[in-house]
Amino acid sequence: MIKTAVMLAGGKGTRLRPLTYTTPKPLLPVGNLPIMDHILSLLHLHGFKKIVIAVNYLAEKIINHLVAKWVDTDLEIIAPLIHPADTADAVRKLSNYIDEDFIVTMGDVITNINLRSFADHHEKSGTLASIALIEVPSLRDFGAVLVDQNGYIYHFLEKPDLQEMYVTSIAFAMLSTRRVNLFANLANSGFYAFKHEILEILEENPHLMDFGKHVFPWLLENGYRISGWYAPDAYWVDVGRPATFLRANFDLLDGYAEPLKPYGKAVDGNFFGENVELRHGATIIPPVALGDNVEIDGGAVIGPYAVVGSDTFIGKKTKIRNSVIIGKTTILENVLVENSILAKNILVENDTVIKENSVIGDGVVIRRGSVLGPGATVYISQR
Repeated sequence: MIKTAVMLAGGKGTRLRPLTYTTPKPLLPVGNLPIMDHILSLLHLHGFKKIVIAVNYLAEKIINHLVAKWVDTDLEIIAPLIHPADTADAVRKLSNYIDEDFIVTMGDVITNINLRSFADHHEKSGTLASIALIEVPSLRDFGAVLVDQNGYIYHFLEKPDLQEMYVTSIAFAMLSTRRVNLFANLANSGFYAFKHEILEILEENPHLMDFGKHVFPWLLENGYRISGWYAPDAYWVDVGRPATFLRANFDLLDGYAEPLKPYGKAVDGNFFGENVELRHGATIIPPVALGDNVEIDGGAVIGPYAVVGSDTFIGKKTKIRNSVIIGKTTILENVLVENSILAKNILVENDTVIKENSVIGDGVVIRRGSVLGPGATVYISQR
């Protein structure tokens, strides 16, 4: 049974700036828990014992979090600081820490894929590599695959348009003796399983940097089989943009990613952390998640679809809906926050409006009467 997992957690998360200027993407909270904690919990649930985590960007923050949160568990967690060129290069640089067959996971995805079923499928398939395939509405942002009648991946298409998908499918059907299917809604999830032998191949072929672009096409060209495993009914979101960050938070509130859940005790469709204070006249409209030490003053209306992180104060007559407040923030009176993201250590003064896909970075002060949106981005320069 495969018990080792590699988590790739070193990316800069540039599409989520300014949030990721000060917080590495794996530590951004979804449902008031860091993204990587959701994946670590899933690995633990599915019986993995050794987790090797590739860290690079803001590595010290990730390591400090792992020490504070995970050191007393029965997981063996190793987090080397490496400087990889891409995904496969990261695994290459971690090879000294991997001594058996293993799976590869992303540290910036929210998913409830059954990783034990995936690993077991890989072992039974006998292939060098397996890829977990997930259903997506459109393949334009993902890699498509051609799969034969036995479930083996036959060809890769990197972010194809509809015409390219159709022409390629017809061409392979005409030229191949194997029945080949192009699944119009199945994409590469970024979750892989490998025999230990892959490490030798990576070492002998240093030009192979990325799994999707380089490694898997090379394996097919050199006669190796790759198994495709469809994750039925799996929830999967790449938390790579502000819109998908909000979506992942709200989907957790709705229970779409179970067993993953927001932090806190479930009460009437909401999730409350420790020492939450709802003062007289405060209104909560489910679903809402409140972290530890959150204070909601009288007349404030929180929800629906609001995630408020720990150590946050919400003033009188303030409305928070369809938004995420990451934490340690003070929002004063008569403020509207709607369809937006606020990072940490922010002060929002009275009579302010923040709406329509605005993103506010760490440490910002929003002065009284300000109106931000649509699409406002406010942050303190990192120069």
